[in-house]
Amino acid sequence: MGLFDSPTHLLIILVVLVVLFGSTKLPKAAKSMGEAMRIFKKESAKLHEEDSSTAQVQSWTPEQVAAPQPQVAPQQVTPQPSTQEQMAALQKQMDDLKQQMPPAPGTPPATQHTNQP
Repeated sequence: MGLFDSPTHLLIILVVLVVLFGSTKLPKAAKSMGEAMRIFKKESAKLHEEDSSTAQVQSWTPEQVAAPQPQVAPQQVTPQPSTQEQMAALQKQMDDLKQQMPPAPGTPPATQHTNQP
């Protein structure tokens, strides 16, 4: 005879759990257990999908893998300016914008600051 064979055994175990853990903690524990089960099911489904996708990749024949790929024309690659060049260009743009803005009334004329010695 097992522990969970009769309903009275289950009722006694339920009463002991309520006494030990309290009636407020049991619903929280059940909710967190349900969330953990949902997460587990989602992750196991993802693993099964990954397994099936790797099986499809491995099931290719050598002719499919060795098939010639279409040639793609190389694209023109423009060289990227260095960080210092970008900073200098931005500083020049800021200086140009400051010169275009009219000075606010009652402010002294702006002096130009340079980082050069």
